[in-house]
Amino acid sequence: MKTRLSIIAVIGLLTLMVNHAKAQFSFGVFVDPQLSWFNSDTKKYDPNGSVASFNVGFTADKYFAQRYALSSGLSLNSLGGNLKFAEPFALKTNDSTYTVAVGKSIKLKAQYITLPVGFKFRTNQIGYNTFFANVGLKANFRIKGFAWDDSNGVDRETATDHFKFAFVAYYIGVGMERSLGDESALQFGLSFTSGLSKILDTENGSIMSQSLSLRVGIVF
Repeated sequence: MKTRLSIIAVIGLLTLMVNHAKAQFSFGVFVDPQLSWFNSDTKKYDPNGSVASFNVGFTADKYFAQRYALSSGLSLNSLGGNLKFAEPFALKTNDSTYTVAVGKSIKLKAQYITLPVGFKFRTNQIGYNTFFANVGLKANFRIKGFAWDDSNGVDRETATDHFKFAFVAYYIGVGMERSLGDESALQFGLSFTSGLSKILDTENGSIMSQSLSLRVGIVF
């Protein structure tokens, strides 16, 4: 009899622990279509348009109160943009070194492992919907970079050395979660990200990355 009571007590305790863990942690996966572009503080490099890409990964939120959480995750991110030059530029790829003439534009894009760390704030559930806002920092670690230059016939040649190995950015976003029952929900949002350190390895001036992302995901 005591053994049965002990087993029932253990099962009850484990159930309480699991329910507590569910209340404290939230995980999700997402695919973010996004536009990214460069921002320069010098006339030598003129940002000349955005590029379309995706940010794909998972989120992990730890709630320290009912509506407030520490937010993190990991993703495979693609960022870049177009640049026009006010002076000749040496474009170095694995195949060759090309001279980009004054006034010509090139496209640069790189793949990153992105690690965000920030805060998430959400409202109480209104019907099936919960609204949220998040803000924080992102550490971006370069995997490989590529270049396109129509004037020199360059089509997605590897140009990793033009990109910094890592850069830091801040992000701010808003969104909505549509309940699917229990803890699951569809997630939609909009987020703006801007670099705090250089994305490109340039001798003069700083070139930062900026992006606008549409969040499409599922929370478990």
